[in-house]
Amino acid sequence: MNLSGRLIDAFLALEETRRFSIAAQRCHVSPSAFSQMIGRLEEKVGTRLFDRDTRNVALTPEGEVFSSGAHRIAAEIHASMTELNERSLLRKGRVSIAAPPSLAAAWLPQLMANFKADHPGIDIRLHDVVSDRCLDMIARGEVDLGLNAQRGNDLEFDTRLLFNERLYLICREDDPLANLKHIRLSDLKDRDFIHTVRSGSVWQQMQGLLSGTKIRDSGLEVAQFGTLAGLISSGFGISIVPQLAVYLCNRPGLVACPIKARKALRPIYIIKRKDRSLSVAAQALWNQIEKSLPGGMLDK
Repeated sequence: MNLSGRLIDAFLALEETRRFSIAAQRCHVSPSAFSQMIGRLEEKVGTRLFDRDTRNVALTPEGEVFSSGAHRIAAEIHASMTELNERSLLRKGRVSIAAPPSLAAAWLPQLMANFKADHPGIDIRLHDVVSDRCLDMIARGEVDLGLNAQRGNDLEFDTRLLFNERLYLICREDDPLANLKHIRLSDLKDRDFIHTVRSGSVWQQMQGLLSGTKIRDSGLEVAQFGTLAGLISSGFGISIVPQLAVYLCNRPGLVACPIKARKALRPIYIIKRKDRSLSVAAQALWNQIEKSLPGGMLDK
């Protein structure tokens, strides 16, 4: 059975007013057209819903049964329309985002705070995850959008470059490298190097950057930048981190020096699934991210 919203509205108008002429005015149709609408409704449900004569209109027992469902449908439609209106005005909604720990700690929180101040009714969910997990969460629909150094498959993801981060060497302040204004890759020869986990974008980028550089593998591989800083501080070696991760390696006795190399940059992309539209809230956050680049970054 296919009942239009107009027929349900007509039923509710007649139930309330008990007058065909007044109900027709409320539905913005002529009395004859309104009478035909009620007739079509009764034909579709297969029974009379109203007893009517020249003076009175009253619900039949079956009409009282239909009334309960009609009011429930009208209430649900009203609630849905109210919800959609609130979402369209950015008064309500939810958006989830995945980002690498460096961005989630050093730049994204303030951006999220600014967005929340403008749209306090929108719930924001943040997942700080490594590169491979970020792409997986976007692909599975677990998050609306992501920030990542790996752009993924162009057939699966809609990707836009936000900025490029400089890469920095992290070493002890008593290391001879700490006295250099810029670090060349050749300066890293025969130095013990501490790697980050292979599922992260830093490790993946280091493979191309350090190929041909005769570093020594320290045998250490860590997931957290805080752990990396602790190992460097204790003399286990040196490492390279993106600019926004320098903040996470900040501790007494360590120095960050910029790498001087054409490829010593980490791109940061904003990404979503290509086959899925963003909600109004997620699109608003996407737009704000595109306009709010962190200070000190290179041009897009």
